Amino acid sequence: MSAITLTEAKAFLDIIHSADDAKLQLLLDAAEDEAKMYLNRVDLEEWDSTISSTDPVPSSIKIGVLLLLQSNYQANPIEMEQLRKVAEIKLTPYRLSMGV
Repeated sequence: MSAITLTEAKAFLDIIHSADDAKLQLLLDAAEDEAKMYLNRVDLEEWDSTISSTDPVPSSIKIGVLLLLQSNYQANPIEMEQLRKVAEIKLTPYRLSMGV
């Protein structure tokens, strides 16, 4: 199950139709998977309750995932690179085991 709903994703992308719902869900799942791999986490919802008691996923992580989604759904190649860099900036503070 996605940590971010399709409704949240559509609102972020300013999409009001349902024609691309299946495609968007696939891209959203892929963006979440990519974020989990980058963060070295199994689940985006496993956080200390001190971060947020109402939302299991920190806002910066949500924005990072949504930017990855946007880069794959709406961006040209130049915008894609820029969106992915911003997504990395949003996700990096939550990354485990930075590695080399």
